[in-house]
Parts: sequence; structure tokens; C-alpha cells
Amino acid sequence: MTQASAKENQTRGINRTICIGLGGTGRDVLMRIRRLIVDRYGDLNNLPIVSFVHIDTDKAATQVTGIRTGSTYHGVDLSFKEAEKVGATMSSRDVTRFVEELERSSEYSNYGPYEHIRRWFPPQLLQNIPAVEEGAKGIRPVGRLAFFHNYRKIQAAIESAEKRTKGHESLLLQSGLIIEPGLNIFVVGSLCGGTGSGMFLDVGYTLKNLYGEDGAQILGYLVISPELYGNTTSMIANTYAALQELNYYSSPGTKFEALYDTQNVVSVVEKRPPFNYTYLISNEATAEYSILTQGKLCNVIAHKIALEFSGELAASVKRNRDNLQEHITKYDDHPRRNSQNYLTFGLSAIYFPRDTIIEIALTKVGLELVRFWLNGKGQSPDPINLLEQFLIQYSWHNDLGKRDGLTNKLAESVEESNKTFSNSLKTWQNKLSRLIAECRNKDDRSNIRQQLATEFYKQFRTVQPGETESSRGYWLTKLIQATPKITKELNGNIDDYVMQLLTPVDPNFSIKNTRNWLDSLRHELHKYQGDLQEKITDFGGMKRLEDVERKWDNAEKTIEDMENKIGIPFVDFKNIPFQEECKKVMQEVYKIIKHNFELTVLQETLKIVNQLQKQVQEKEKRIAAFSSLVEDLESAYEKEERELKQLNFAEMSGEAIFDTEDIELCYQTMIPENDSRPQLILASSELTEETDRGASLGFFLNMERTTYSQLKEKIDLKVNTLFAFRGRNIVTSVIKRFMQKYSLSARSIRLKQIIQESQPLLRLDLEDRYFVPDKGKSSKLIGYKDTEELEVAQFKSLLTQDLSVQQSDLQEVQADDEILFVNEYGGFPLRLIIGLGKMRNPYLKEKNSGKSFLHNDYRISFPDIMPPNAGKMEEVENIFYPCLALELLAENHDTQELEFQYYDHFQNSYDTVSLSGIWIESLEYLASNPNMTEALKQILDNTILEIENNPTLWENEYLPKLRQFPDKLTRISEDNPNSLYKTRVYTDTRNTNDNTKEGVINRFLKKMEAKFRNTNPLPRNNTGTQKAIVGEIVSNSPLDNIDNRSRRRQELEQLKQDLNEGFMTSEEYEREKQRIFLQYPL
Repeated sequence: MTQASAKENQTRGINRTICIGLGGTGRDVLMRIRRLIVDRYGDLNNLPIVSFVHIDTDKAATQVTGIRTGSTYHGVDLSFKEAEKVGATMSSRDVTRFVEELERSSEYSNYGPYEHIRRWFPPQLLQNIPAVEEGAKGIRPVGRLAFFHNYRKIQAAIESAEKRTKGHESLLLQSGLIIEPGLNIFVVGSLCGGTGSGMFLDVGYTLKNLYGEDGAQILGYLVISPELYGNTTSMIANTYAALQELNYYSSPGTKFEALYDTQNVVSVVEKRPPFNYTYLISNEATAEYSILTQGKLCNVIAHKIALEFSGELAASVKRNRDNLQEHITKYDDHPRRNSQNYLTFGLSAIYFPRDTIIEIALTKVGLELVRFWLNGKGQSPDPINLLEQFLIQYSWHNDLGKRDGLTNKLAESVEESNKTFSNSLKTWQNKLSRLIAECRNKDDRSNIRQQLATEFYKQFRTVQPGETESSRGYWLTKLIQATPKITKELNGNIDDYVMQLLTPVDPNFSIKNTRNWLDSLRHELHKYQGDLQEKITDFGGMKRLEDVERKWDNAEKTIEDMENKIGIPFVDFKNIPFQEECKKVMQEVYKIIKHNFELTVLQETLKIVNQLQKQVQEKEKRIAAFSSLVEDLESAYEKEERELKQLNFAEMSGEAIFDTEDIELCYQTMIPENDSRPQLILASSELTEETDRGASLGFFLNMERTTYSQLKEKIDLKVNTLFAFRGRNIVTSVIKRFMQKYSLSARSIRLKQIIQESQPLLRLDLEDRYFVPDKGKSSKLIGYKDTEELEVAQFKSLLTQDLSVQQSDLQEVQADDEILFVNEYGGFPLRLIIGLGKMRNPYLKEKNSGKSFLHNDYRISFPDIMPPNAGKMEEVENIFYPCLALELLAENHDTQELEFQYYDHFQNSYDTVSLSGIWIESLEYLASNPNMTEALKQILDNTILEIENNPTLWENEYLPKLRQFPDKLTRISEDNPNSLYKTRVYTDTRNTNDNTKEGVINRFLKKMEAKFRNTNPLPRNNTGTQKAIVGEIVSNSPLDNIDNRSRRRQELEQLKQDLNEGFMTSEEYEREKQRIFLQYPL
């Protein structure tokens, strides 16, 4: 949204950064980050210390941007380069090989090639693995399998991205940026599908393995809103399962293990969480505000990540997050200690939507450009004038009155010995005329008669009609042979003039003018065709040799008659009549020869005209199609402009604030009114130069299958490249616009709403009694340009006085075209997420169906995110830990499990119950199994009863065990999962203050000491002296004298609460209710 601050006098620090996007969501966020970099710095290359890697199981996903504005922004191509994208795919052949190898891995004596995957991959899924080329199909283990299969590619891409961030100190210093030590890596994706959800943990731990020891900060931004992706049961289940695994590996006492590359032995063994900071993002900020589209949420995330490395608030954001560190490393106060290693954020803005305004202005430019193509700019010549200009320019007619240029062109195009037919025939005629004129006597006449007969035949032979070249006169053959050449030349003239009229710099440029000219030319050719046909008819057909012979025979007869007349002796008066007769017949033959030639010229010219008509028709057809295409483009741009103006500008939380005048100003900045034609010519020429064919739009006519979308894509790309940057410097003070837009009474209301929209995008139950909502867990930041202007002072007063914003939350920035509101909250357990209980039911349904594969390691039983009810857990703690301290639970050293026996009256047998050696797992098991809890409680109660009956047992046996128990606790190592609960079990009062809550054993010891201090032994009787079997239900025990009604009520209330919170289904509720009725009869 904001402009580059390179011109600021002060420098600021910036870290090398890698942004890694997983799946479609990761791609969409990365594309928006790239767009923000272009918006701020002008080009991706101007911030080279930020590099990108997109990993996807859909090989086609990297070819699209996922953003409305497309792959080009401000003339910059946002598309990922080859080095920036990883297709984590598996072909059908790869999958088949993998399955076959696993199925026969038992044949390997030591280690199969896929044993490192077999360890965790669900064996039931082997027969149903799809080819991983169009996504992971929402199957998380398939997404993880794709990561393992493509690990080397992924590692290489990440390492290459890290290298690309190095060596730019000098370049960035010129822009006022100082590269600070350290590397930031952002991983962003959704946990709802199969790709991001399947590989996010492996990506995090791979990064920790590569760069964790070097101090790199690895941040995960994970979307957990199935509602934005279809809200199917599988998506909800995937999200819950992914959170379960994240929570598991973020908890103490757990260890992530993976072997990624068997050849190079790349393995990871890590006890820490996968990310230094894990942001969880949903689409809901408050009950009143939620983000309804995936694109908008991706936009908000992109702005937040961009703040970390390129915004003026970067230092403040990092400082506030660092202050959260102490909170995210602590655990909550729930009996099951829950990791609070999570953060969330919210971001809203009052901003000038420059990118959208530029987009509308660019659409107007595109519209103006296609209108320029259609109608030109200010020129509308008469089509007749264009036609006459063409006819003269290409010498179709030298005399526009006669318009006989085409016949002359054809006639003059044929030659013999460098002479045209007309010249050759005239030479022949002159030769014969001289021969006749030289006649003196009878001998001459005899010779001339012989020569004329021969010459007539010979000359006619040159124009003799015939079907083949051997029978046809060579002049006619030459004409026929010249016709295609002339046709081609004239067609070329038409093509050239079309190209000329479609050349933007031509004064007569436009599609409309071209079509009008073609229409005039078509009419001209049609008239010419009619004239030729009429002349051909008048000629009456071709002359034959017989016609010449007839003429000569007649002349011969006349001459013979003259020769036979008796003349005057010694006077030869026959020469003159002879010469006259010869000249007469020669003229007649001359006309016959000329007739055939001229008729053939007319016939061949008619053929040429017919071809020209076809050419014109084809051109008209092509240009009509192109015109229709451009007209469609015009309509599309008009529609696009309307829709953009009506578009909901809320691509961000907050408010886009602008005026319609801003669009016109931006447009005028791109194409000033007094310079519009040269700019439109520039854009048009650039588009044609793209093809290396010149600067005429006519070449679009010859491009095969040019489609509407292809042409629009070309136009948009070139217009974006040429003009987008011109609108980049439009700056508007949003504070002034905001104060002008809203009345005095409405300002604080609207500002309060915008601040509400910046609340963290994850609804949390912060009223939970076992959670401490420390104020230090929340950070707020408002960035705006503070000046001495009246509107700014009033705006600041709105914040601090009307809305009670703390002065410390305000941060001054240089950009005045946006006001940012940023909230972060960190240090909370997943169980506080409102709505998580609703996710749990679909998860359990899918998990229990046996048809879904939700978890990425089938060997591990991942603890539920939602712990049992705290009250129930505390009840169990007060039973379990005393039994543990009193050694009523026996430790099985082979299995490391805790065991106890109880007597089952219904089965009439003793059963051994095994509990996990990890205390919290045992507590959860007991809390969800009331029968086992009751059996363990009876063991404790019976032991207490035994002590009551024999008080010496307290001092001699059980009290020493309780006193020795704290020493056992101190011997538990820090990496033992039970270490987390030591202070909850026992509190050393010597090292704690008065506010420290007593441990379970402390309270139990006090209770027992109070009970058995100075207590006389109970009178012994047959029942009292009988030692109870451990776990046996003793019917007349004093502890059984409890009001069944109150106990039934207590358990039913707890059961109802579990149902309301989504911890059980209705069927489970009814079943448990019947059990309570049976257990506590009235």
C-alpha cells in the first residue's frame, strides 16, 4: 500500500529473509508479499535479500498467481521463477515403485530403500495412494510422503533461496537499508488440506536442522479456518489432527525424529517445537467481525509478514514479539499442563487503495487503447479518397478517369527480346511496310507475296490460341504465366495498404478506416469486373489461323486478278494497287493478332480481378473478425471498469478510503490528455514489436487462432509495463480523507470499528479459570504519519482521548497513505481456541471410521488437544498422586508402566490395570474412565481405612513413604515428561512464598496428619479387623456412607458440561448417564 521509503534520510535495519509457501494458501500469501514489495520498492530485484520458495503437490499450481490482478503488477512479472518453485509430486510410476518396494521390503536382509518412510506411513493406505500430481487429495500422510520423496529438491531450493539473499549490502545501503545479522524464515500455509497440513512440521524441523544452530528465526503462519476452504468434514478433521501433532511436538518430553535422505544420512532428532514462533490464524477476530474470503485473509497475512522485513514498523513488531517470549515458554495452570507456545495477530488499516486505483486506471488505458484501434484518434478520412490514394500510390491506374491500369500492367509485363508485345508488333508491322514499299516489279511482288504469307502465319502463331503451351502462341503463354505474378503483386499491394492503415503512426490509422477502404475497393473491383466482362463480350472470342488465311486468300485472289489483267507494255502500273492491297491485308492481320493479345489480356485481367476480389473478401473477413475481437475487448474493458468501480475495496481489514477523482487523476498521470495519441501509438507499437514483425496491427490478422483472452493478456501485460509505474507516486493523506469523510460524531464510532477489526484473528476463551491473561501477553501498535496539521492533531485526539489508546501504542511512520493497526497476542494453550471443541467431533468421527488417515505417524497416539475437565482431573490427581506416593501403584520395570489390581464382582476375577509411566497420560486415562478411577480410589480408601484400624501403620510404613517421595521427585530428570508436574505434585515450602499453591502430596499429608494425629484406634470388630483385598468393594465401609443423590447430581452436572463443550456426543452422553444412574441408585 505504501511507497518506498528509499528517499528518507534515516536508514533502518533489515534482515535477510526467506518466505516459504506451502500449497495453495502459501502461494497466495507469497504472491501478495511479492506484490507488496513491488508496491514499496518498485521491483522484486530492488529487495534481493528477500527470496521465495513455493512447495506444492499440484504441479500446475505454480503456474497461477491466485490473485485477482494476475501475474503482472505495475509492469513486474510476479510469477515464480523456476528456482523458486518446487513441484513436490509423485507420478503413478513413482507411487507404484514405492508401494512395491514396501510390500516386498521383508525380502531385504537389513534395510529397504523406503524403510525410513515405512516407519511412519499408515500401512492401510498403501493400496489407495493416488498419484501426487494434482495435490495431495486432502490426505495428510500423502502430503508428508511427497515431502520425503522430494526432500533433496526441497532442500536444494531452500539452500539456493538462502544464498540468493547474500551479497547485497552495497545495493541496499544506497536505498537506506542496513542488513542486520540473522536470517528470518517465514513458513506459511493452511492446516486444512493435505499439502501444507501434511508437511508443515517436516518443513519446520528441516529448517531448524539447516539453520537453527545459526540463530535463524523460524516463524510459522498457519491458517486453521476450514470454513474458507469448503468446511468439509475431512478438512475439519485434518485441521484438528495437525494441531494435535503440533501441540504434541511443542510439549516437553516429546521428540521429533525423521530420516529424510538415506544416502546422505540426513536425519533430524529435535526436542524443541518446529518454529520459534507459531502464529495460528483463523478468519474470526470477534463475534462481530470475521473475514469471509480466503483472498482477504491471505492479504492480511501477507501484510503482517511484509511488516517484519520491509515496513517502517518492523523494529517495533519484533520488539513487541520478543517481549512475548517469556509468556510463550510457560505452561498454563490446568492440571494437565498445556504448552502456550502459540501466537496470533490481527491487522487492519485505513489505507489509500493505490493498487486498485491503478488497476482501474490501467483498465481505462486498455479501453482507450482498443477504442483507438477501432476508431483512431481524431481522423476520419473519406473512403473514396483512401481508395484513390491507394490506386495512385500503387500505380493501379495512371489515369483515374480511364482506370485501365491493370490491363496495361499485364500487357506491359510480358516481353520478348526486351520488347513488349505492342512494340514488337509495331516493329513487325514497320518491317512489312518497308518490304511492301520497296516493291518495284513483278519479281518483287512475287517475293513479297511469299514473304507475307510466311510472316502472317509466323506472327499469328505468336498469339494463336491453344490449350497447351506447345499449341499456344508464346505471347499468350507469357500473359498466362504473368498472371499469378501480377496477382501476387497486387495482392501484396492490398496487404501492404492494410498494414499501412493499421499502423498506429499512420494519419489514417484505425480498423474502421481499413474496413471502409476495403469496402470501397471491393466495389471498385466489382465495377472493374463488370467492365472487363462487357469488353470480353464485345471482342467476340479469339481469332483462329483460318481467319488469317481467309484474309490472305482474299488478298491473294485480288492480287492475282491484278496480275492477270492486260497492262500497257513497258509500263508497270500494278505496283501501287499491289502495295495498297498488301498494306490492307497486313493491317487486317495486324488487328487479328492484336485482337487475340488484347482479348487474352482482358481475360487474364479478369482472372486477376477475381483473385483480388477473393483477397479483399478474405481481408474483410479477417479484419471483421479482428474488429469483432477488439469490440469484444472494448465491451470487456467497459465491463471490467464498471465492476472494478463497484468492487468491494475491502481487500484488507479496515477501510479503503479514496475518491473517484483519484481514478481520473491516476489515469491522466498515465495518459495526459495533450499527449494521448503518442502514448496510444507507443503502446500499440510495443504490442506489435512483441512479435518482431513490425509496428502494424495487421499482423494480428495473420496470427493463427488469436483468441480474445490471449490478446487481452498481451494488452494488459504491455499496458501494465508501460503505464503502471506512472501511478505509483500518487499520494493521498488518508488521515485528511478520513476526517473529511466522516462527521464529528461518526469519526470515533468508525475508528473504533476499524480498531476492532484489528483484534487477533483467533477467538480465545481468556476467562478460563486455569489461564492467566497477563497484560504482557498482548501488544498493540498503531502506525501513522504524525504532523502538525490540524486534521492529524484531531485524529490523534480521537485515538488517545475518545478511544483511550495509550500513547505508547502509537508509532510514527513516514507514509501518509496508510494507518496501520496491529495487535498480537501470545502465550496461550490451544484448548482456549473457541470452536475447537466443535472441530473435535468431526475429527473423532473420521478417526473412528477407519477410512481416514489423519495423522502423519501411525505409531504415535497423539494426546487430545482438549484435556479432560479440570475439576475431574483434580479429583483424579487427589487419588493418583497419593497412590503413587504410598506405593499403591506398582512399577513394572519391563514396561515402565504403573499397575494395580482390582476385584471385578461381575466377572468374579482380579484384573490388572496398566497405566502409563507418564503421569499426565495416566491422569487423562483415569479421568475418561470413571470405573478405573473409582477402583483406584477404593484402593486408597481401603488403605486409609486400614490405617484407621491400625494407626501404627501410619508412623511405621506410610508416613515414611510420603516423606521419601519428594526425594524421588528430585531425581526426575528435566527431559522426563513427568518433570513438568513435580511442583504440582509436591511443593517445597522452604523455597516458595505464601502465594504458591500447595502440591497434591502436601495437601494429602496435612489431611492425613490431621486425621491420625492423636487418633485412638477404632474398636475392632469382625468387619473392622478384616483386611480388605486391594481394589475390592467393601459393602459396609464407612466411606460408602455418602449421599448417592449428591454424588449423582455432581457427576450428571459434570457430564452435561462435557456435552455442552463438545467433549462427547449425544450417544456417549446417554450411555454415561445410564451408568451413573446404575452406580448411584437412590
